[in-house]
Amino acid sequence: MIKINPKKGILLIKKHLKTALKADITVEENDEDKRLSTGEVLAGGEKYKKGDTVIFGKYALFQLTLQGEDYYLLDECDIVGVCNYKE
Repeated sequence: MIKINPKKGILLIKKHLKTALKADITVEENDEDKRLSTGEVLAGGEKYKKGDTVIFGKYALFQLTLQGEDYYLLDECDIVGVCNYKE
């Protein structure tokens, strides 16, 4: 795994595969679409630690692809909750 150190307030996460969407698709964001996703924190800050499962809006993720691997960055303020789900 490549070493990625996000700046303060940004989390590096692994998006869970078994969430509401069956595949990543490009859709327009609108106020009627309230679906949420979950992911595991790979590198975090003080509030969310490595291994925590966080809940966030699907439009809050920023995808980074390095050497064929997908990584996701998420601002801590976009997290709406945490849960004990593990994939």
